Amino acid sequence: MTHFNEIFVDVDAYQPPSKWEERFNNLQVWLIVALLLVGGWFFKDWMMNQFRFLALAEGQPVIPYPLQWQQQPAEAVTLQVVDPASKSPFHARETVILKNASKGDFTTVWPEQRTLQLRDYKEVERRLVKLGDDRQALWLLYTYVSDMGKSQAANASPGVIQAQDVVFETTNELGQKQWVVITLAADSNEWDQEWPTFRRILEKLGVPVL
Repeated sequence: MTHFNEIFVDVDAYQPPSKWEERFNNLQVWLIVALLLVGGWFFKDWMMNQFRFLALAEGQPVIPYPLQWQQQPAEAVTLQVVDPASKSPFHARETVILKNASKGDFTTVWPEQRTLQLRDYKEVERRLVKLGDDRQALWLLYTYVSDMGKSQAANASPGVIQAQDVVFETTNELGQKQWVVITLAADSNEWDQEWPTFRRILEKLGVPVL
């Protein structure tokens, strides 16, 4: 049995650490903290670079979308994911629409349809590009006004949305021609911070990014 006096430390025998030992111990603590911070940063960056893929018909392109973004079902939309970190009432998003091919060339017909669909639509630029499988696609950059007050907040003011469409033609499992429309959109005030993610999506699709 331990004697009562043995549970106390002999103060006279205690030797405080030297200044060099204190500095070394402090350095170890700061080194561990730094490693944890760097490790967390690399993990966050790794997560931001992870994607899921939406498969179309066999032999057709797969469509990447960010792993951390949340799915948000919407009418007449095949897939819609939004950035949960977005501060705007209009969350940054990626939307995929599959629609039956209309008469005419999608490279000219689709921009005309956008003009009718979106409020205060303004085309900024359009280019014909080739995807990773050498398939021709339309890249369309534009802005429009979204009144989120109608769907999310009664006191929300209209916001300017910046968006890009990548449109290409594909064939479904029944042999029918379809247009695939991939839209990357964000509040114009958040576009710069969302652009790195949008850029990676475009790169995975094989779209040349200027």
